Amino acid sequence: MQYPLALLCSGIFLFSTLPWTGATTGNATTSGSLELADVIVLASIQQLLSLFSISLDIKDFAALRNVFAPDAVLIGGGPTPITGIEAIEEFYTMTFQNESFKTEHTSDTVFGYNLRETTKSSTSYAAVAYFGPAVLERGGFLFSNSSALFRERFNNEYKVNEHGALRITQQELTILVC
Repeated sequence: MQYPLALLCSGIFLFSTLPWTGATTGNATTSGSLELADVIVLASIQQLLSLFSISLDIKDFAALRNVFAPDAVLIGGGPTPITGIEAIEEFYTMTFQNESFKTEHTSDTVFGYNLRETTKSSTSYAAVAYFGPAVLERGGFLFSNSSALFRERFNNEYKVNEHGALRITQQELTILVC
Protein backbone atom coordinates (compact mmCIF):
# COMPACT_ATOMS: atom_id res chain seq x y z
CA MET A 1 0.00 0.00 0.00
CA GLN A 2 1.24 3.51 -0.80
CA TYR A 3 0.48 6.62 1.25
CA PRO A 4 0.68 10.25 0.07
CA LEU A 5 3.35 12.54 1.39
CA ALA A 6 2.72 16.27 1.19
CA LEU A 7 5.62 18.67 1.27
CA LEU A 8 4.74 22.24 2.10
CA CYS A 9 7.01 24.54 0.13
CA SER A 10 6.11 28.24 0.16
CA GLY A 11 2.43 27.40 0.42
CA ILE A 12 2.50 24.89 -2.44
CA PHE A 13 1.86 21.22 -1.76
CA LEU A 14 3.97 18.80 -3.76
CA PHE A 15 2.76 15.21 -3.66
CA SER A 16 4.76 12.05 -3.79
CA THR A 17 4.16 8.50 -2.67
CA LEU A 18 5.94 6.38 -0.14
CA PRO A 19 6.65 3.11 -1.95
CA TRP A 20 8.61 1.83 1.03
CA THR A 21 5.63 1.89 3.41
CA GLY A 22 5.27 -1.69 4.53
CA ALA A 23 8.18 -2.68 2.28
CA THR A 24 10.58 -5.34 3.40
CA THR A 25 13.94 -4.11 4.66
CA GLY A 26 16.12 -7.14 5.23
CA ASN A 27 14.07 -9.52 7.36
CA ALA A 28 12.02 -6.77 9.02
CA THR A 29 9.24 -4.54 7.78
CA THR A 30 9.10 -0.80 8.30
CA SER A 31 6.38 -1.36 10.88
CA GLY A 32 8.76 -3.58 12.88
CA SER A 33 12.29 -3.17 14.08
CA LEU A 34 15.28 -2.99 11.78
CA GLU A 35 18.07 -5.50 12.00
CA LEU A 36 21.66 -4.38 12.52
CA ALA A 37 22.47 -5.18 8.88
CA ASP A 38 19.69 -2.79 7.76
CA VAL A 39 21.05 -0.01 9.96
CA ILE A 40 24.52 -0.53 8.46
CA VAL A 41 23.09 -0.36 4.93
CA LEU A 42 21.22 2.87 5.75
CA ALA A 43 24.42 4.38 7.19
CA SER A 44 26.28 3.33 4.02
CA ILE A 45 23.65 5.04 1.86
CA GLN A 46 23.94 8.20 3.95
CA GLN A 47 27.76 8.16 3.59
CA LEU A 48 27.50 7.68 -0.19
CA LEU A 49 25.05 10.59 -0.47
CA SER A 50 27.37 12.75 1.65
CA LEU A 51 30.27 11.93 -0.68
CA PHE A 52 28.05 12.88 -3.65
CA SER A 53 27.17 16.24 -2.05
CA ILE A 54 30.74 17.03 -1.03
CA SER A 55 32.03 16.09 -4.50
CA LEU A 56 29.71 18.69 -6.04
CA ASP A 57 30.44 21.36 -3.45
CA ILE A 58 34.23 21.12 -3.79
CA LYS A 59 34.02 20.41 -7.54
CA ASP A 60 35.86 17.10 -7.30
CA PHE A 61 33.95 15.35 -10.07
CA ALA A 62 36.43 12.48 -10.33
CA ALA A 63 35.17 11.44 -6.86
CA LEU A 64 31.79 10.70 -8.47
CA ARG A 65 33.39 7.46 -9.70
CA ASN A 66 33.16 6.33 -6.06
CA VAL A 67 29.45 7.21 -6.00
CA PHE A 68 28.05 5.98 -9.32
CA ALA A 69 28.27 2.60 -11.05
CA PRO A 70 30.10 2.68 -14.42
CA ASP A 71 26.77 2.30 -16.30
CA ALA A 72 24.71 4.61 -14.04
CA VAL A 73 21.84 6.70 -15.39
CA LEU A 74 21.11 10.27 -14.22
CA ILE A 75 17.54 11.43 -14.85
CA GLY A 76 16.54 15.05 -14.32
CA GLY A 77 19.92 16.64 -14.95
CA GLY A 78 18.87 17.80 -18.39
CA PRO A 79 16.35 17.15 -21.15
CA THR A 80 17.47 13.54 -21.64
CA PRO A 81 18.87 10.89 -19.30
CA ILE A 82 22.66 10.93 -18.92
CA THR A 83 24.16 7.44 -19.11
CA GLY A 84 27.57 6.28 -17.93
CA ILE A 85 29.97 7.64 -15.34
CA GLU A 86 32.02 9.52 -17.95
CA ALA A 87 28.92 11.37 -19.18
CA ILE A 88 27.78 12.09 -15.60
CA GLU A 89 31.23 13.43 -14.69
CA GLU A 90 31.24 15.58 -17.85
CA PHE A 91 27.73 16.87 -17.08
CA TYR A 92 28.71 18.06 -13.60
CA THR A 93 32.00 19.51 -14.88
CA MET A 94 30.08 21.55 -17.48
CA THR A 95 27.40 22.58 -14.99
CA PHE A 96 29.91 23.78 -12.40
CA GLN A 97 32.58 25.10 -14.80
CA ASN A 98 32.01 28.72 -13.78
CA GLU A 99 34.41 29.26 -10.85
CA SER A 100 31.98 31.69 -9.22
CA PHE A 101 29.24 29.01 -9.20
CA LYS A 102 29.26 27.65 -5.63
CA THR A 103 26.90 25.28 -3.85
CA GLU A 104 26.42 23.95 -0.36
CA HIS A 105 24.45 20.69 -0.12
CA THR A 106 23.15 19.23 3.12
CA SER A 107 21.52 15.83 2.86
CA ASP A 108 19.02 15.83 5.68
CA THR A 109 16.49 13.05 5.13
CA VAL A 110 17.11 9.56 3.74
CA PHE A 111 14.45 6.88 3.39
CA GLY A 112 15.86 3.44 2.58
CA TYR A 113 13.62 0.73 1.19
CA ASN A 114 13.77 -2.51 -0.78
CA LEU A 115 17.01 -3.34 1.02
CA ARG A 116 17.86 -6.58 -0.71
CA GLU A 117 21.14 -8.47 -0.70
CA THR A 118 22.58 -6.93 -3.88
CA THR A 119 20.21 -4.01 -4.62
CA LYS A 120 18.79 -1.17 -2.53
CA SER A 121 16.62 1.91 -3.03
CA SER A 122 16.38 5.28 -1.31
CA THR A 123 14.62 8.60 -1.52
CA SER A 124 16.56 11.48 -0.02
CA TYR A 125 16.19 15.21 0.32
CA ALA A 126 18.91 17.83 0.32
CA ALA A 127 18.78 21.51 1.11
CA VAL A 128 20.94 23.44 -1.35
CA ALA A 129 22.33 26.96 -1.18
CA TYR A 130 23.59 28.45 -4.45
CA PHE A 131 26.00 31.38 -4.50
CA GLY A 132 27.18 33.21 -7.59
CA PRO A 133 26.04 35.35 -10.50
CA ALA A 134 22.73 34.79 -12.23
CA VAL A 135 23.16 31.77 -14.50
CA LEU A 136 21.21 29.32 -16.60
CA GLU A 137 22.26 25.83 -15.52
CA ARG A 138 20.95 22.32 -14.73
CA GLY A 139 19.08 21.71 -17.94
CA GLY A 140 17.38 25.09 -17.95
CA PHE A 141 16.93 25.82 -14.23
CA LEU A 142 17.45 29.59 -13.89
CA PHE A 143 19.21 31.13 -10.91
CA SER A 144 18.09 34.72 -11.39
CA ASN A 145 19.63 36.09 -8.20
CA SER A 146 23.09 36.08 -6.69
CA SER A 147 21.94 33.40 -4.27
CA ALA A 148 19.13 30.87 -4.07
CA LEU A 149 17.89 28.28 -1.62
CA PHE A 150 16.05 25.20 -2.81
CA ARG A 151 15.50 21.54 -2.05
CA GLU A 152 16.37 18.53 -4.16
CA ARG A 153 14.79 15.10 -4.02
CA PHE A 154 16.82 12.12 -5.19
CA ASN A 155 15.28 8.73 -5.95
CA ASN A 156 18.26 6.39 -6.10
CA GLU A 157 18.72 2.75 -7.02
CA TYR A 158 21.90 1.02 -5.84
CA LYS A 159 23.77 -2.17 -6.45
CA VAL A 160 26.55 -3.79 -4.49
CA ASN A 161 29.68 -3.94 -6.64
CA GLU A 162 32.29 -6.72 -6.78
CA HIS A 163 34.12 -5.16 -3.81
CA GLY A 164 30.98 -5.09 -1.64
CA ALA A 165 30.52 -1.31 -1.93
CA LEU A 166 27.26 0.40 -2.84
CA ARG A 167 27.12 2.38 -6.08
CA ILE A 168 24.22 4.36 -7.54
CA THR A 169 22.90 2.73 -10.71
CA GLN A 170 20.09 5.22 -11.30
CA GLN A 171 19.49 8.66 -9.84
CA GLU A 172 16.34 10.66 -10.49
CA LEU A 173 16.59 14.32 -9.47
CA THR A 174 13.65 16.63 -8.79
CA ILE A 175 14.27 20.26 -7.82
CA LEU A 176 11.73 21.60 -5.35
CA VAL A 177 11.84 25.39 -5.40
CA CYS A 178 10.90 26.91 -2.07
